[in-house]
Amino acid sequence: MKISKRSQYGLRAMIYLANSKKEISSLREISEKENISFSYLEKIFSRLEKAGLVNSKKGAQGGYSLAGESGEIDVGRILKALDEKILLVDCVRGDCPREGVCQSATVWKKLQDAIENTINSITLEDLIK
Repeated sequence: MKISKRSQYGLRAMIYLANSKKEISSLREISEKENISFSYLEKIFSRLEKAGLVNSKKGAQGGYSLAGESGEIDVGRILKALDEKILLVDCVRGDCPREGVCQSATVWKKLQDAIENTINSITLEDLIK
């Protein structure tokens, strides 16, 4: 399993917003401070906004802010908003042709659950402390 650059950059950008003392941060500022391509960041923030994780303000003084408290936004929501499929093996989806006879399925299911529980339990607030 490998986390995409989009998710890595999206999480970094969300942490930046959570750390920011400003009400609004511009994409240009986030791009420069986090060394992320501006055009790539635009695509990432489009997804984050559609998922209700950030608010945008248009115009010359525009930019983005968190759409909630940093303690309410967990890593799992961010990764899911960026279409990250945290899937170790296909069989954990429940459509395995060997379901019921596969002796290794228990391992994959426990690992999958552990990953999901972990990312869903870590908030932006946890990361900025």
